[in-house]
Amino acid sequence: MFKLFKEAFKTSNDCIILAFPLVLFMWILSFYFAFSNSVVNTPAEIILAFVTVLFMVCAFLSGWFYMVQQAIEVAGQVYVLDEDRAKATMNLFKVIPFGIGKYFLSFIGMIIIFLIVVSLTGAAVYYTGINLIGNVFTQEQITGALSSTQDMKAFIDSLSLDQLIKLNLWNMLIMGATTLLSFIFMLWVPEIIYCTINPFIALFKAIKKVFVKFPKSVVLFIYLSFLNILMSFLSTFAIQHPLLYLLVMVVYFYFVIYVVVLVFSYYKHEYCGAGENEEIKA
Repeated sequence: MFKLFKEAFKTSNDCIILAFPLVLFMWILSFYFAFSNSVVNTPAEIILAFVTVLFMVCAFLSGWFYMVQQAIEVAGQVYVLDEDRAKATMNLFKVIPFGIGKYFLSFIGMIIIFLIVVSLTGAAVYYTGINLIGNVFTQEQITGALSSTQDMKAFIDSLSLDQLIKLNLWNMLIMGATTLLSFIFMLWVPEIIYCTINPFIALFKAIKKVFVKFPKSVVLFIYLSFLNILMSFLSTFAIQHPLLYLLVMVVYFYFVIYVVVLVFSYYKHEYCGAGENEEIKA
């Protein structure tokens, strides 16, 4: 596993070209959000904007994740000349339209299923928390606390010990549910790209594979969680310093590429070897 973590850095460096579509899409999405804020007013326009963003995200994910798979293949090949490797790397841009055509509907279904599962989980967490922990404060108190930073600080300082305990229990419950969902969803995307194009079936197969090699899955998840916490800490620290924040954003895009490459590499290494990948795409 630790060798895989190390090799993923080398693969990420070889596949750094993946950053270009990612940065470009984030820029386009930001531009669209800024544009929508000025023109979207009616419920119909909000629905249209939501559907547009959904299609944009699904088109990008289907093309980019397929590009990731192909980039890992290119990085693993041996080239006699550097020019051949450079040509193969640049040709990765050509696979994006193919990935969109092949996986677009898969990612539409994936996002819909994801939203349904998250909604049901949120409802279950709320019901469990209300019955086992109870309310911490009223809606009016929350609204007042969110009006300004000073009000939020005064609100937190006014909480009793019992309220603080309940608040911590709520945080633990929500964090536990979020961690569980993140863990069982960890191999969903590579399962779609490598094996099962049907997102519903792919989810069950991905969950099964997470638990089939449970110790390795836990090690990978802990490692990814540690990296995520580290990036969150760096972002929080750098937000007050513009130049440092710009540097952290560059590191963040590399972090995203590394995480995706690592998860894909792990899936390929564990489930796409000889005799491992006899499943037919459904």
